[in-house]
Amino acid sequence: MVEKDTKKFERETFKDRILRQLEEASQSLDDVASETGFSASKNSSVIPEMADHTRVSDDLSMTEQADDALFGKADRPLKSRTSASRSSREWPVESEPTFHDMPVTTEPSEVFDTANHRQSDLTFNQVAEDTSVEDTAEIKNIKKVTRRSQESYTRSTKKKSKKLAGKIIAIVVLVLFIAGGTTGFLGYKYIKSEIQPYSLTDKSTKAIEIPAGVASKEIGQILEKNHIIKNATAFQYYTKLKSLTGFKSGYYNLSPSMTLTTIAKTLQEGGTEKPVEPVLGKITIPEGFTIDQMADKISDNVLTKSDKDKTPFTKEEFLKVVTDSTFIEQMKTTYPELFESLPASDSGVKYQLEGYLFPATYEYTKKSTMTSVVEQMIATMNQNLQPYYEKIKTGPNPKTVNEILSIAALTEKEANNDADRRNVAQVFYNRMNVGMTLGSNISILYAEGKLGQKTTLAEDAAVNTSLDSPFNLYLHSGYGPGPVTNPSLSAIKAAVEPTDNNDLYFVADVTTGKVYFSETQAEHDANVQKYVNDKLENKASDTETAQ
Repeated sequence: MVEKDTKKFERETFKDRILRQLEEASQSLDDVASETGFSASKNSSVIPEMADHTRVSDDLSMTEQADDALFGKADRPLKSRTSASRSSREWPVESEPTFHDMPVTTEPSEVFDTANHRQSDLTFNQVAEDTSVEDTAEIKNIKKVTRRSQESYTRSTKKKSKKLAGKIIAIVVLVLFIAGGTTGFLGYKYIKSEIQPYSLTDKSTKAIEIPAGVASKEIGQILEKNHIIKNATAFQYYTKLKSLTGFKSGYYNLSPSMTLTTIAKTLQEGGTEKPVEPVLGKITIPEGFTIDQMADKISDNVLTKSDKDKTPFTKEEFLKVVTDSTFIEQMKTTYPELFESLPASDSGVKYQLEGYLFPATYEYTKKSTMTSVVEQMIATMNQNLQPYYEKIKTGPNPKTVNEILSIAALTEKEANNDADRRNVAQVFYNRMNVGMTLGSNISILYAEGKLGQKTTLAEDAAVNTSLDSPFNLYLHSGYGPGPVTNPSLSAIKAAVEPTDNNDLYFVADVTTGKVYFSETQAEHDANVQKYVNDKLENKASDTETAQ
């Protein structure tokens, strides 16, 4: 066996390494054959002829020369040594080949044909040249295609960039729009909240002083500091927007439940020189109410819409005060003109003060009592009659305050507007002037305790004109013992200044309330049939009307 010299293999080319391995394989086969004595037959196809062997050697030599040219001079020492080794071997012409000859074959495909190899080299070189030319054109095409691809890619990238930029801009605009809309909505909500009342449930009032010469900005700051409004700036701009100006100085009782408009209008009216006790609630007495009806309303606080919000007063306390003789005597002393003709308690009146309590809305405070509230009603009636006291006493037809209030009370219920009331009042005076009774159903209903209650039209038309009562003005002449209701200022004016006419009768349409006047009984009977009886027949008997 031939030992391998690894140092020499470092400079071997691929081809040299193949040739060396073939040589070593051949040597190995020689050794095996010498040791075993095994040989192939002469007729074996693997026996090479000497000439052939020589040709193969020559081919190999030529191949080596070509390889030397191809791979360089650096490989020559190894190739020379290999050739010498191969040529120094003797090949017997007639001897039988050993196993080391088996790798060599007489097949053309297995022989290194120098000519073919040269042809191959030439072909390779030609192909290489052709390939170079073709490659040059192809490279140009590739570059051209590459350039087009790059341009297309650039255009595509620009388009994508534009689309992306457009999307980004759209998103930014949308975000800004949403943000702006949200900000505007929240701003609107905030402003709307700031102009609302400070509290919807706190009905208490505070005495607030507004100094002279302050502007709306300073007024807003004062109100905000006292927790009457939420925001001073909102008050300032709101009043300017609504043209609410001309605020006056003074003390005002203001509530956190008041709207900005209500507060501003209150400030326009003017305050008081000194603080006034804050208002806790209000009592409203409608026009034409009797004392019994007033007693039912006295406990209702109309400052709020809640039915559960009551005043500190009761019906029993109210009736106790209005029937208290000591209190009445005190009022006669305090308001002599008003009570100069007040009916006596035994004159047949139900309440001495009936007709003397002016119907209106009254405020009460922590210091208010039931007595003070009733006195306030009396004081208001005295104030409204003050302009007429002289005319009542010294006019063409002098009368007493009690007579004026009695006519006003009947007029209040017999007519629904100022013009009709003035005509009705004159009819009452005309009847008394000719010696007739007043003939009013209203006074009989009062005597029966039904005035103010709901009754049917049939019941109203069929009143008991024979009722034994001083208030039966069908039987008794004159004005009656006293007023049957507490009349309004409109009814009082009608009684003091009636419209001049010659009528002695009137009847109201039961469906519209319009009053029809007549001078004779025949005309009156025709009106009654037309506007009362005929319409009653067409209406249900249970139709109710409030008196």
